[in-house]
Amino acid sequence: MRWCTGLALGAVLVAAAGRADDPPKKDPPPAGKDDPPKKDPPAKADEPKKVDPKKAPGVDTPGSPKPKPADPPKARKGLSPDPRDVFQRLQGTWPVVAWEEGGEAAPDADKRGVFFGGNVLILRRGGKTHQAGPVLIDPSADPPTFDAVVREGADRGTTLLGVYKLDGPDLTLCYDPKGKTRPAGFDPDPADGFAVVKLRKPKPPADEAVEIAGRYTSELVEATGKTVTTEAVVERRGDGYLVTYTLDGKLLFVGTALRRGDTLSMCWVSSGQAGVSQYRIEKGPKLVGEYTTLAGIGVTGSEVLKPWRRVD
Repeated sequence: MRWCTGLALGAVLVAAAGRADDPPKKDPPPAGKDDPPKKDPPAKADEPKKVDPKKAPGVDTPGSPKPKPADPPKARKGLSPDPRDVFQRLQGTWPVVAWEEGGEAAPDADKRGVFFGGNVLILRRGGKTHQAGPVLIDPSADPPTFDAVVREGADRGTTLLGVYKLDGPDLTLCYDPKGKTRPAGFDPDPADGFAVVKLRKPKPPADEAVEIAGRYTSELVEATGKTVTTEAVVERRGDGYLVTYTLDGKLLFVGTALRRGDTLSMCWVSSGQAGVSQYRIEKGPKLVGEYTTLAGIGVTGSEVLKPWRRVD
């Protein structure tokens, strides 16, 4: 069987995301038969209360302050993008169009590169990692901002403070390599020494025009003929894809996949099995494939991924 419930991976994620349960509430002890009956306190005569007419609600007296009308709601320019959606658009390798530092073009700009994998930013020079570390973004800022903590490479420990602009296949980064000041825009004073990086993703080939990132219903047929229906999520992860399968909110297994044209190849693992899958990508999108387990007897099963629908 390709999947199994009660996986160790699911247990780890649930433990990481779990929260402490509220302490149990104790029921009050039952009243004893011999307990003396409670007596109501003696009623007190109604006493007139002195009310300041200026403070009395609903009373409009001469000289009383008028209530200030509520401020009208501020007009919103639109909902801010979800950082997860922005990260999906940032994933992968971005070829450099131009790279300037302090107003001067970098002499080796053609040998530099930018890569996003998950929430990690890698700046490359000469095909090697120059700086790398986790990055936080704030799409709600104007302009949107990013903070990249250098964990590997030059100037380790520095936090690159920057702003970004994402427009279709074009990405512009402006940041302080020294990590002291965040740029206010994308046309800084050369004296500030900021880096301005212009990037552009190439247009995907014709056989990769179908976007496959999204949520699916997986209908898997085992070698025994048993059909298993689960939920699958395909998301971009760097230049590849991360695929997660769940059933009733429990993680079953995860996979890493590579796409070449209209073919998606994936290696997956659960708590007790590992294997490979290969899919043909069709419009819809729809992924039609087969799988087998690692070091097994070579028997295969079939699987179809269709756009997600609720399974009752």
